[in-house]
Amino acid sequence: MGFDITYHAIRRDEMERCFFAPMKALKEGDSSVAERFAAAYQAEHESFYGEKYLDIMKTVAAWDIRRASEKGILYGMAVVSGFFTEYQYVRGSAYSFLIEEHPEMKRYCSPWKSFVPEWIPEPDHDILSENYAAGIYMAPEQVKSLLRDYEGDAGVRNCLETFFGDNLAVFLTSLRQASASESGLMEAAEVMEVNPFDLNKSTCYSDIRLCDPQGAFIYQKVAIEQVKAASGMETEEIIEKVKYEKRHYDTPAEEIQAAEEAAREPEKATEKKPGFFARLFGKK
Repeated sequence: MGFDITYHAIRRDEMERCFFAPMKALKEGDSSVAERFAAAYQAEHESFYGEKYLDIMKTVAAWDIRRASEKGILYGMAVVSGFFTEYQYVRGSAYSFLIEEHPEMKRYCSPWKSFVPEWIPEPDHDILSENYAAGIYMAPEQVKSLLRDYEGDAGVRNCLETFFGDNLAVFLTSLRQASASESGLMEAAEVMEVNPFDLNKSTCYSDIRLCDPQGAFIYQKVAIEQVKAASGMETEEIIEKVKYEKRHYDTPAEEIQAAEEAAREPEKATEKKPGFFARLFGKK
């Protein structure tokens, strides 16, 4: 299964104000903290999805606290942060996976247990290990350090350029955005799920208006080129063949094959299982 990665600039005081404090109150049966915060923010930002924010907070609060927190609560925080701050999307290019290849790059990350509230279980992992989960967190000083080293250390620059490839500009945008706002940077999987052949069928569990589309356009271009090379079809023909509900496949070529099989035997076509918030919020 592929990973749809998002990077979220967020400060620790923002984590507390918009997520940890209202979440703790919700878990204790008190919804007033979240409701007051949503009302106050809505008053200053008319386009804020206040109702959707509250629905997500209540959904996450209902989850068993004993669940691995990066799979539940911390993933929920990534979704929530996307209602307040612009975030970036890339297909597959998780900094967590970079660490697996280059363990020395972990020096730019902080363990979640070093600052999350005590009432949240210690995460099992500080890197991304599954879909619908939180990944690494870079503290503000680590974000700035990585940017400095990218500019001044040839080894770091080569490491990032080689790993991120076409997605490097998007990742650098996320770092610079976080640096400019004195924020840390949080990684998550499946906050945004992009259908590269029909972007309008992409799924977002946060505020899609705040997702920088650059990474989705890169994914679309790469996916279409891969299928063209494998099938010999032209772009228009590819897009026409894959106008169906997005499902998870390891490669775009597998999506094409599934679409063709569904066209031949529609009764065997299966629906994609909904993600964590799909039943509540669907597509935006």
